[in-house]
Amino acid sequence: MTNPVALELRGLTRRYPGVLALDGVDLTLMRGEVHALAGENGAGKSSLIKILCGADRPDAGTMSLFGEPYAPHTPLDAMRAGIRVVHQELHMLDELSVAENLLFEKLPRTKLGLLDRAAMTRRATELLALVGLDDLAPSTRVAGLGMAQRQLIEIAKALSSQSRIVIMDEPTATLTPRETDRLLQIIRQLRDGGVAVVFVSHHLQELFDVCDRVTVLRNGRKVATQPMAGTSTDDLVRLMVGRDLAERAERQPPVLDANRPVALRVQGLRFHGQRGAAPIDFALRYGEIVGLAGLVGSGRTETVRAIFGADRLTAGQIFRDEKPVQIASPRDALAHGICLVTENRKDEGLVLGMPIRANISLANLGAVSRSGLMNASLEADAAQRMVAELQIRLASIEQPVRELSGGNQQKVVLGKWLLREPQVLLLDEPTRGVDVGAKAEIHSLLERMAALGMAVLVVSSDLRELMTLCDRMLVLSRGVVAGEVARAQFDEEAILALAYSEYMRQGEPSVPGEHSVQAEPVEAPSTSVQALGQAQCERRWRSAHPSQKQ
Repeated sequence: MTNPVALELRGLTRRYPGVLALDGVDLTLMRGEVHALAGENGAGKSSLIKILCGADRPDAGTMSLFGEPYAPHTPLDAMRAGIRVVHQELHMLDELSVAENLLFEKLPRTKLGLLDRAAMTRRATELLALVGLDDLAPSTRVAGLGMAQRQLIEIAKALSSQSRIVIMDEPTATLTPRETDRLLQIIRQLRDGGVAVVFVSHHLQELFDVCDRVTVLRNGRKVATQPMAGTSTDDLVRLMVGRDLAERAERQPPVLDANRPVALRVQGLRFHGQRGAAPIDFALRYGEIVGLAGLVGSGRTETVRAIFGADRLTAGQIFRDEKPVQIASPRDALAHGICLVTENRKDEGLVLGMPIRANISLANLGAVSRSGLMNASLEADAAQRMVAELQIRLASIEQPVRELSGGNQQKVVLGKWLLREPQVLLLDEPTRGVDVGAKAEIHSLLERMAALGMAVLVVSSDLRELMTLCDRMLVLSRGVVAGEVARAQFDEEAILALAYSEYMRQGEPSVPGEHSVQAEPVEAPSTSVQALGQAQCERRWRSAHPSQKQ
């Protein structure tokens, strides 16, 4: 009889400087099951996945794969053993095509050893169809794609070989409900084919929809493994956080009247690639939280990036305190009290190799300097203040930020901008990849900031998050403000109808961004954005810290 156990871990332990990431973890994964791995950010999930895929090695413990000892030294060892991982942080070669990214590890060759482009295109087309990207040309350059499309390509890549175990780390974080349903169906098909799947998601309902069992980690230790059947959402949250999450009081929207000043006004805004017939107009008042809802590809991200000066405006005017301002770069936006928490924290929000304290102070060096010289004490105090306020879990502010979990990295990004005390805060998917406890903390923080008078604009693919958090919502559809919905009128079906309205009105057979690439190419970031890119940020920090080793 075939051994039903696919993977067995015994006493797995991993220590990092100042942190016990895994503390004697046991786990058994069966053939043909979907096994949820749950826990707060920093619970040890990412550390466990790194060991399974050969990116890291344990300090103690043993692993066996289908009854044989398993100790991968590299990710290639893991892939050869039949283990594939869809990582939370995407790693793609932007200048290559979709097909080349999909098949990079095993490019098809002709008998003469040359690249077989026809075979590559055929295989890439098959893989794209698996994840619902039928309309995406395999020759499309990856640099022009959005986060949702990139995520689906990573999933297709994991399906490109006959894997025996597939590990999915937050694969639905950037996906629409339709794309998520498609992915969950693929996972069921993998399970039915005998593949073992490890599934990580902070969207707890997905765990209940597709998983057979769940293992919960907390502070590096396994606290439970049990069937999903018979486990409630409250049970799972209690196991993850070690307590019942306190119910937050229903947010009371501020009394908005003609006397409450407008912090930000946008009139006639158009950005590169906008397909809507009408420009974007809206106002954001002090003390309110406004949601920017819509489908992937509707223009939500492009709108906040244009306001921040990260993408070039092709038309329109931005007003701060009812006075026209010129914002041609992020530096201009910062000068006018506008900050943006970007969707892609790894590439645009952080410099991963730098210490946590430096990442927090990087956007506001003036606050930690005296007479033009960096003050180490002020920098450390500022970092510790943000760490305490945001409850960032770390060993030391001297840690490279890459060592933190995704949720704690997101808190560092928030801390970086809050240190500037912005008057207008723009957030693009602020809780992507963040656990339920950290999400509640971020929501509470934004509510406190609004209560203190900050104007907050939030983009989120999670409509329920916007309905929970926001005072009102602006709904974008195909680059047009299709409607504004007050909190008292929040209704999921009505908001989705607005989100689809422009596509349906124009009779489009599909919605760009959900399973096809936008027709227009995405413009490369301007030189003003590049000035705030990682390379220059790191040079800027190094020049302010001449004593630090290179």
